[in-house]
Amino acid sequence: MKVPAAALAALLLVAICSPTEAHRRDSGVAAPSQKTDIVPSLCCFTYSLRRIPRSFISSAYKTSSQCSQPAVM
Repeated sequence: MKVPAAALAALLLVAICSPTEAHRRDSGVAAPSQKTDIVPSLCCFTYSLRRIPRSFISSAYKTSSQCSQPAVM
């Protein structure tokens, strides 16, 4: 019984984490011929004002200059 439960859990995890075609279209990952508005997929539209402890940060990078607001992710 443990093996089928583990297989089901793994399958659900893959299904939840895999990108869908609708998500790709919404995030700007569509083919160049399909894009009407060029919006980088890694832009920040909301911000957290809380300080994040340095020990929680494994890496950081600035968002694209094409984003409407500058940010560090």
